[in-house]
Amino acid sequence: MVDSPERSAPYPSKVAYMAQKRGVISKERTERQLAREQRREFEEELAAHYEQEVGKPRDRRRLIFIGVLVLVALLAGGYIVLTLLPAPATAPTPGIAVGQPAPDFTLPVYGGRGGPTVNLKALRGHPVVINFWSESCDPCRREVPLLQRTYEQYGAQGAFVLLGINQADPKEDIASFGRAFKVTYPLLFDAGGSVNAAYHVTAIPTTYFIDRQGIVRAVAITELNEQTLRQGLADIGVKLP
Repeated sequence: MVDSPERSAPYPSKVAYMAQKRGVISKERTERQLAREQRREFEEELAAHYEQEVGKPRDRRRLIFIGVLVLVALLAGGYIVLTLLPAPATAPTPGIAVGQPAPDFTLPVYGGRGGPTVNLKALRGHPVVINFWSESCDPCRREVPLLQRTYEQYGAQGAFVLLGINQADPKEDIASFGRAFKVTYPLLFDAGGSVNAAYHVTAIPTTYFIDRQGIVRAVAITELNEQTLRQGLADIGVKLP
């Protein structure tokens, strides 16, 4: 059966339309594919650039993440500092390590007895206890009676030398503190804090026990009680009955 001219006329137009439509679709697909290839080439060039500059390949997602962080920081008007450092295996220990020589010093006496100055090296041959304290430190105030009592019973008889070092209070307060607590061992003033720094004092009270050769044998970074004081003295050769 032969179609009439009226029915056959639209067919070529439909074929042409479908051909044109397929061409448009093919063109769109080609453009998208080209865009993907261009983006892939750009990412590969970027990764190659970082590999060449830094010496190791970079993860693309990591780069995008860092870029977002930087953008957020800039928009917020702040700064983001990322420091990639290995964590220390152990936290730094305050104070001088046991077995190390005690740093020498010469300080004026502002309270207690003795003076006008004390030089640590001149005390070589005697066990020495150095107590770093402050008038406003409650644990320091609580341990003073124990220190004074032990010093009166044994230190004043030549068993050991006890020194209190203060860097935080005016010298007048050091003197009045000594009178209030009836301290008879020397209270020294570390005006510039150089002795505290040399002994790495990061908290008070801190007490050093130094043997006759001037070597640190024990450190107490806490309030002393009778047990810790006896143990520290025993470490420097002072045996209390």
